Amino acid sequence: MDWIVETRELTKVYGDGAEVRALDGVNLTVQEGEFLAVMGPSGSGKSTLLNLLGALDRPTSGEVHVAGERLAEVRNLDRFRSRTVGFVFQLHNLIPTLTSRENVEVPLRAGHLSRRARRERAEALLTLVGLAERADHLPAQLSGGERQRVAIARALANEPRLLLADEPTGNLDSTSGAEVMAMLRKLNQEQGTTVLVVTHDPAVARSTDRIVALHDGRIVRDEPLENPYLEDLREFRSSALGQALLEGRVPQEIQELGLQSLLPGIQSVLARV
Repeated sequence: MDWIVETRELTKVYGDGAEVRALDGVNLTVQEGEFLAVMGPSGSGKSTLLNLLGALDRPTSGEVHVAGERLAEVRNLDRFRSRTVGFVFQLHNLIPTLTSRENVEVPLRAGHLSRRARRERAEALLTLVGLAERADHLPAQLSGGERQRVAIARALANEPRLLLADEPTGNLDSTSGAEVMAMLRKLNQEQGTTVLVVTHDPAVARSTDRIVALHDGRIVRDEPLENPYLEDLREFRSSALGQALLEGRVPQEIQELGLQSLLPGIQSVLARV
């Protein structure tokens, strides 16, 4: 089996006094071509993990292997990132004075492509993300979803094997967010790009094929997405109401709904998901 990501006892500690263990012994493997989500509440270690996988930060201890390379042994991390990893962030970070095409061309300027080749590559990527007709528009002339799609095209400029997306729908409405996730799905299926999405949104996580859940810097769940409805049930089970029903308690505020008679069946379902 071809792994593009492997971490071994990955730990990241912040602070000199009262230390904060952002990651605590994380062991994670990601197969080439996977589309997965890393989710968890704020402070769970999601973004820290992404930064370590993308060689934007170094671990306190443990190892990170990406595309067959042990990152601690990579001498030129800038070159590694430019050739292997693409980044999409919550804020698209487009250069406001450049057109969509020019923004996509930015990472290509570090290579040896001619001006014409850079233009053709940028236009092909904008076509891929459905924005061919917006190539000459400035970011201010685009919608939030369109700007994020330009950012995705830019992240793909150097044909990375691994695409890391940190809350890519965080600043978008639900419709635009769904369009961005559909675009990432398309890239994964048609281009074979490995896509790892960091999110706190269960709906976004359910758009992927595998969910890795973090809590207090540790992986507490790692499983393929079997069925979106099962994920809805698991999310309900972890809610305050779900926990109350699982414990055999019907909150007084909703007793008039007649849940008491349904409680045994509800408990049976929640105990099995």
